[in-house]
Amino acid sequence: MSYAGVDPILNQWAADHRLTVMTSYKDYEVRSIDLVDAQGVRFQLWLDPPGETGRIGVHVWDYRKRRADYGANLEDLAKCLDEALQAASEWAGAELARR
Repeated sequence: MSYAGVDPILNQWAADHRLTVMTSYKDYEVRSIDLVDAQGVRFQLWLDPPGETGRIGVHVWDYRKRRADYGANLEDLAKCLDEALQAASEWAGAELARR
């Protein structure tokens, strides 16, 4: 499946939060955002391409042990992204900035 329907929502959400969306990694198409806390600890938020049913996997982790996985439709994607960002912020104990 394609990220075509996801991109307008994701890009607007990222712009609202002053985050940068990466769209490729090692010749693969991805949708990923690196986050960093005040101490330089990194977190990653990423999306799976929409499945056949239109569900989008939204994931966040701390590159170590903590991970949260969500599922969203296009209609609730921005809210789901907010929840994932909030989880990472709670793990960091502060608001996160883009990297």
